[in-house]
Amino acid sequence: MTIMIIASVVLIIATFVNTDIGLIAILLSMLLSPELEAGATASRAVTIRAEDLLLIVVCFAWLAKMAIQKSPPFKKSPLNAPIGVYVAVMCICTIRGVAMGNVRPLVGMFFVVKLVEYYILFFMVMNQTTTSKQVRMFLFILLFTSMVVGIYGNTHIGQTSRISAPFEGSGEPNTLGGYLLFILSLVGGLLLYYKKRRIVLLFIFIFLVPTFFFTLSRASYLGALPALIAFGLLAEDKRVLNLTAVVVILFILTFVFGPPVLRDRVMGAFTPEESQTLKRVGVVSLGPSPAARVTSWRIVLTQKFPKRPFLGYGVSGAGFLDSQYILVLAETGIVGLCCFFWLMWRIWRAAFSVYHTVKTPLFKGLSLGYLVGLIGLLFHAIGTNTFIIIRISEPFWFFTAIVVKLVDIETGKAQAEEEGLGRFGQYSTTSPRI
Repeated sequence: MTIMIIASVVLIIATFVNTDIGLIAILLSMLLSPELEAGATASRAVTIRAEDLLLIVVCFAWLAKMAIQKSPPFKKSPLNAPIGVYVAVMCICTIRGVAMGNVRPLVGMFFVVKLVEYYILFFMVMNQTTTSKQVRMFLFILLFTSMVVGIYGNTHIGQTSRISAPFEGSGEPNTLGGYLLFILSLVGGLLLYYKKRRIVLLFIFIFLVPTFFFTLSRASYLGALPALIAFGLLAEDKRVLNLTAVVVILFILTFVFGPPVLRDRVMGAFTPEESQTLKRVGVVSLGPSPAARVTSWRIVLTQKFPKRPFLGYGVSGAGFLDSQYILVLAETGIVGLCCFFWLMWRIWRAAFSVYHTVKTPLFKGLSLGYLVGLIGLLFHAIGTNTFIIIRISEPFWFFTAIVVKLVDIETGKAQAEEEGLGRFGQYSTTSPRI
């Protein structure tokens, strides 16, 4: 406790002097911080990680710095409105859930605050990132962290049944799979446009692929296939489409002719066990894990949702559900699900506009990789609570902020605002307007 207090004070001072230090600390903590089990409920385990505490400390220092400098912490962006509305809906639904006895107050508050942390991180990174030098630095730290994870993963292949991230506690291979899906997408986009570091990027990509496969995360495999297809369709050079077709074929053949454990894992999704209650949906046979998911989804759609269709049961009030979309529907109802889709659509529109606006190779590749990663995570979220998992959401929202800011960085407007030459919150004419 003494060490944590001292470290927190040092980090607060360092972040107050230079916010980049706090952001670098957050990037380094992603996937490399220990887990603390803070308790459990009938619905969800209450888990705290070091980056949770780190993010709170850094946000506190940043907000204090903004207050002293009298600078607005929330600059204008295409995402401000959907973020604000979605947070408001979550709070209303959770307060309503507490009043109706579905949500334990402290637990509900904990999970709402945990989600709000990601949006504060978005605003902090968007405010702080003003130069291409910072973009390169943050990208380097992210890739360095992913390489450390890759070293850990590659050295554990064959030693454990499924690869999880370091310090993962009981282990969540789906989390590591989603994280690597996003990282590999970013690296893939950079490979296409950022020729200056193509050899290094190719090495990183190849190095991380074995760990990705041996997470044995079917949700991650499900996200990888549409991400690969999107890469070929979104690339401005249509010759890439032929290369993408080859990669898709190789991806599929890996499960056919690769290690038997990969094939068995995929086919296990369609191999029922005798003890299962649900063995088939239509003409499709289901293995134990998919069957359990479908059963829980049916309970929500046929029993819980009809009782509270508009505002749901509140955050943490609907039990554990292994699907982002079903979870949002159960907790915040139709209103919350519409807000969530609105937010995702705004993110897509903003990133797509940035991709077709920027000219710098680094920015072009980063925005393409982000778009591909977003598509992959949206499919990953079918079978996992992708956008509430800190080890996926932190890098996702960190680079959402950077991508949204790329046009202003390229035109020099971001640097001008930082130096006081522009007005805070004024959006440039070249920035994506939604």
